Amino acid sequence: MARKLITIIVVLFMLTLTVSPINGQAAGLGNKVSEVKTEVSPQVIHSQQNYTSGSIRQFVNVLDVNLNNTYTKLEIGMPNPINSLKTTSAMAKQNTFDGHRVVGAVNASYFLGNGMPANLLAENNEIVNYGILGDTYDSPTQKPVAFGLSKSGKAIADYYSTNLTFQVNGKSYPIDLINSERGTNKNVLYTPDKRSTGTNTWGVELVVSGASQDTSTLHFGDQFSGTVSHVTAYGAEGNSTVPADGFVISVQNKELAAELSSITAGTSVDVSLSIDQKWMDAQFILAAGPMLVRNGKVDISMPTNSGFASTRSPRTAVAIDATGTNVSLVTIDGRISGHSNGVNLSDLAAHLISVGATSAINLDGGGSTAMVVRNPGGYFANLVNRPSEGSERRVSAILQVVNTAPPGKVKSITLSSVGQVMKGSSVDMQVVSAYDQYLNPMTINPANMNWSVEGNIGKMDGATFTATQKGEGKIIGEYEGIRTSTAVKVVDLAEKPIVLDSFDNTSSWTTEVAKANASLASSKEYARQGAASLQLNYDFTTAGTGTKAAYMVAKTPIAISGQPKNIGLWVFGDAGKHWLRGVVIDGTGAKHTIDFTSQGGLDWSGWKYVTANIPSDLPQPLKFERMYVAQPTASLQKKGQLYFDQLQAVYKDNHEELVYTDVTKGHWAFSEIQSLYDQSLIKGYSNGTFKPEASITRAEAATIIARALNLTTTKDSSFKDVSKSHYAYSAIAAVEQAGIIKGQEAGKFNPNGQLSRAEMSAILTRAYKLTGTSKVSFSDVKSTHWAYSHIQALVANDLTGGFPDNTFRPDAQITRAQFASFLNRCLSLK
Repeated sequence: MARKLITIIVVLFMLTLTVSPINGQAAGLGNKVSEVKTEVSPQVIHSQQNYTSGSIRQFVNVLDVNLNNTYTKLEIGMPNPINSLKTTSAMAKQNTFDGHRVVGAVNASYFLGNGMPANLLAENNEIVNYGILGDTYDSPTQKPVAFGLSKSGKAIADYYSTNLTFQVNGKSYPIDLINSERGTNKNVLYTPDKRSTGTNTWGVELVVSGASQDTSTLHFGDQFSGTVSHVTAYGAEGNSTVPADGFVISVQNKELAAELSSITAGTSVDVSLSIDQKWMDAQFILAAGPMLVRNGKVDISMPTNSGFASTRSPRTAVAIDATGTNVSLVTIDGRISGHSNGVNLSDLAAHLISVGATSAINLDGGGSTAMVVRNPGGYFANLVNRPSEGSERRVSAILQVVNTAPPGKVKSITLSSVGQVMKGSSVDMQVVSAYDQYLNPMTINPANMNWSVEGNIGKMDGATFTATQKGEGKIIGEYEGIRTSTAVKVVDLAEKPIVLDSFDNTSSWTTEVAKANASLASSKEYARQGAASLQLNYDFTTAGTGTKAAYMVAKTPIAISGQPKNIGLWVFGDAGKHWLRGVVIDGTGAKHTIDFTSQGGLDWSGWKYVTANIPSDLPQPLKFERMYVAQPTASLQKKGQLYFDQLQAVYKDNHEELVYTDVTKGHWAFSEIQSLYDQSLIKGYSNGTFKPEASITRAEAATIIARALNLTTTKDSSFKDVSKSHYAYSAIAAVEQAGIIKGQEAGKFNPNGQLSRAEMSAILTRAYKLTGTSKVSFSDVKSTHWAYSHIQALVANDLTGGFPDNTFRPDAQITRAQFASFLNRCLSLK
């Protein structure tokens, strides 16, 4: 939702579920088509789920938390100062330390334009922020609803009622706000933290000193008094200084102001602050809204036909089961085509009920929706959903799940990947990660482990493996009864590249920045090879001048076997014109910068293979330490995402990487597809495939033709079925203006329609101004066929000869490989 609210103001291993989470069949979101569960902390389960309902997709992250677990806590996380705003991942990281590890969190509070939380936040009765309620039809906090933990530790999601009053001269008056801007007909209590009230003259203020308690911190249950030292005059005075030992009561209503203006110095003022009993002494209270589920039924505390409630949006919610001990933190992505559409509040409430919720409230959503989760044994929680704006938004408070367990016994050890090693070379073994019985990270010195080799391929000297014999085997490490191993292949010469990191697991990488913000994630969607790629989210829009950079740093530098020619890497670019570099460490410990691109050379979108040459005179052994993206040009300092896969050492000259994982050199159209790729005219998919036998769509054809002819346009497309947000909108508008591709019917382009061979003929003849006729007569293309002249032009220019049975098959769908072949032939006519 909009950030400036003016009026209102989560698979490393699979385990059998050991909690009683809120799960089951899913009403409201459609059919569950996939789910992956991981225990990330004792009795804390992270689930990633995909649902479909017709054309609607939903990507859901759930953290199921069993509050009965001794070492599992649920808390509010807040920035310091309270109005500074930080991302969910940043707050989770800052709140993580030994004995208090944030294993997961979601964004929680709404916030105001000044960065303050919009609604009530309290801890152990302390009123951290009193906040306001929404007063418009579209406000999600029209009713006072909150989530929290009772004094006994049971979760609550319900309405709350506060009673804040001040008494003077025997009469009692309400207090509407604490330390907030004084609005129409509002009575505000200002404390020393505010310093001055900041009010205008149109009100009366009772300046009270000598308070019977420290008023810099207020609590539900407080009752205190003080003595009036000054009363401002209506229309003449405002912006009172708040006494360090007192408070100010500020009244705007003219009639009430007149009544209180007669109060004189020395008069006693009593203040009482209370909340209804079910919330009294709560461990914490976090107000948001609206209420979604109450007593196991849909109970939405705002009009469901309002825009806020009825629109499909990203959402964040917290739900509780009937016992009050099982809590689910839920995020649903939205506004991302092909990934997740988002959900309205009615469907969200129905879904939560279907998975066992008896009470639930909505938290801040929209662009703020974020969930961070650590992997088992991870140090910090990382983003697991996809924010609708492409990166995390800064927020005012989070709900965080905390592991408070003491150090435990080792449970799992993961060794560095060795892969392929050349005979005669050595590798220092490293522990990539290790965690204890409570799934918390451990540090294990490889020198303290017992090492052995299986397969008669080498020997160990301490933690150093030396390859002595060609063959395959394992390096085995043991520590406190836990045995682990990694496969190794010893070769005489590295005929193939040696993979340094597949990025299937990103836990061994961290970020550093220079005048920038950055975070890392594991991406399955953009996995070109293997299970995942390394996703870098960078933000160069931060304050400050000069070169900005985001570094991806190996927690333990990666050993490089022998002397490679270069280091290769697949990169999914975003056309940001950045500089991609790396750092290797030689045998003396000296660091050397290597270039994967020139300055500004990371200028492509989609997957591309890049290499960085390694000087041949560097002392061995070598290690790869980091890669980074730098941007010295101020106008190009933006934000975005990059994806990295298959970091490898290459030992042979003229090594070639397949451009697409599904188009081998034996494919009939390999050279044509390769040629168009080299000219940046065609691109594959995010998983590194080309899908040569898939039918090409009209939108894809338009995009390729527009690139091939370098077409642009300043005019809008006339097709009503192609929105401006469509990836091919500009290309479709350009080919329409050039008269190359026309609609299939009035006002409709049918971008997802599959291109026929006849349509392809028309497109290519128009695009390349092909003319001519031939003596070839296809049995299925009569002279009256709408594409007859176009097909004849292709034949006349030796671009096609049809099929052996003397047919052209004009209505048959053309594949992506076939289109590439035809287009490549057209280009050769130039």
